[in-house]
Amino acid sequence: MVKKILLWLALFLLFKLALVLLLGQFTTDPRRDISTRKKHLQAFNPNTVFIGTSRTLYGIDPQIFDSLNAGKTNSYNMGLFSLSFANSLKIARDLIQNNPKTKTVFVELSALDYSTIHLTPGQVFNDVYFRTRVMQAAIGVDNHEKWSDFLIGLNTTLFQTLSIAPQIAAVKKMIKPVNDPIEGPPNLNKNGMQRVTLMIPDLNTMVINNRFYTKKLTAFDQKFTPNTYFIAKMNEVVAFGKMHGKRVVFYTPNNITKGEFEILSQVAPFIPPANFIALPKDSSLDAIFQPEHLFDAHHLNTKGSAIYTRYLQEQFTKRHDNL
Repeated sequence: MVKKILLWLALFLLFKLALVLLLGQFTTDPRRDISTRKKHLQAFNPNTVFIGTSRTLYGIDPQIFDSLNAGKTNSYNMGLFSLSFANSLKIARDLIQNNPKTKTVFVELSALDYSTIHLTPGQVFNDVYFRTRVMQAAIGVDNHEKWSDFLIGLNTTLFQTLSIAPQIAAVKKMIKPVNDPIEGPPNLNKNGMQRVTLMIPDLNTMVINNRFYTKKLTAFDQKFTPNTYFIAKMNEVVAFGKMHGKRVVFYTPNNITKGEFEILSQVAPFIPPANFIALPKDSSLDAIFQPEHLFDAHHLNTKGSAIYTRYLQEQFTKRHDNL
């Protein structure tokens, strides 16, 4: 019986792989596929790279960043939908080691508990192992809640790998395109960013909650117990960058969720300022939570990304004189 189940599972995975390879010739979305974005990045050949989730994809404008640096940087936005922090670090290490021209790597500080991009089995393992160790090291978080969230996120991640539903959805979008910044077709600039001019009509509960936990994170200090595993993995990448003569800088995204706060509150206060750009504790950046600067509860539109990008550039140059 067990052999039959394993055989059927193997046959299903082969069918899934064949379908992915076939549809990939026509439907590969660079916002959901790491290998595709790496090819785009290599063709652009940047000296500065921003790695992160869709908050980075829509929220950081390389053109503005480079103009403020008087053309000394040639930056690329490698934001991918729900990119896990584990795979962000893996991409950073790869860039440090294999892209000689890339001198500065920015990595979005995130703690999403799910993934909706196409992942290889190795990337899934890397993702799940990192999250498991982070959950084990998390202190003061309700055990039932944190493991429940972990399992829900794991289910979402595995669904993308084992189910054919994402491929079916891709075919539907090919036949009947959706006019939506996220669900619609990719519209990336050569520098990797996707600009969106839409805006939400007014504040909603999700925006207000995100604002609350984002501001709460900026007010935290080192009186809380650090998540030693999470921080150790970050320090390894920073040290790896130094060994290759390159800078690694982590940055807070334009907002965080309640679930992310529970993990990142045990991480952010312990990152050295030279390697971290946090959002300000005062109200100087409150504009990024205004409806006219968002196209949904989590993502900045063109106006919002301009504000956020200028802040990142200003903070970066304060820490690093030589670009």
